[in-house]
Amino acid sequence: MTRASEFWTFFDREAAPQLARREPTFRQIFQYLDQFNHPVTIVETGCVRLAGNWAGDGQSTVLFDKYVCLRDEASVVYTVDIDEAATKQARALVSDRVKVTCADSVTFLTELVAKLSNEAKTVDLLYLDSFDVDWTHLYPSSIHHLKELCAAMRVIRKDTLVAVDDCPLEASFVPGPQGQAEFVQGPFVGGKGRLVAEFAAACGAQPHFAAYQAGWTGF
Repeated sequence: MTRASEFWTFFDREAAPQLARREPTFRQIFQYLDQFNHPVTIVETGCVRLAGNWAGDGQSTVLFDKYVCLRDEASVVYTVDIDEAATKQARALVSDRVKVTCADSVTFLTELVAKLSNEAKTVDLLYLDSFDVDWTHLYPSSIHHLKELCAAMRVIRKDTLVAVDDCPLEASFVPGPQGQAEFVQGPFVGGKGRLVAEFAAACGAQPHFAAYQAGWTGF
């Protein structure tokens, strides 16, 4: 069994049954990363905060750690969270292949981009999941995630996958004569990814998936 197949055994047997609405898109994320033939760099904003909370928050940091450890000897994960308690918990749940930082994510990304640029390195996956979304007033969170994307732009390649969590599709509709939904607008990416999606459409980025998580390449 190869190290990559060990990850997929873990994913299929342990993670997938617990991931609920995130399972199909996490599967696509890791399938996409499998296409690269070099060690990968994953950058995440918003780290794991509670052990075992698969359906609630997706345990992304744990998944990324497991992936890089079972992929090769050189892949790495950078994750940031402004909550000191969250970063302390994250460090206890992952290996030293994950570099955990407590800081504002936009500030952190600005500094990380400078470091990676000086080393002539880029990012293979940018996973945005900081700033909890208020589903009634989503723009503060959505604006923050767009700032994160802008801060990271210098280390994003055309084939870098940019993914955002907590962005289910939204739509405006009215009831039809038979009680069916007649769409006035949509469906479109909402939640944390609303403005990232608008920016992606404006600059011609290619959508790869849109469900509870959304992902694009081509920024």
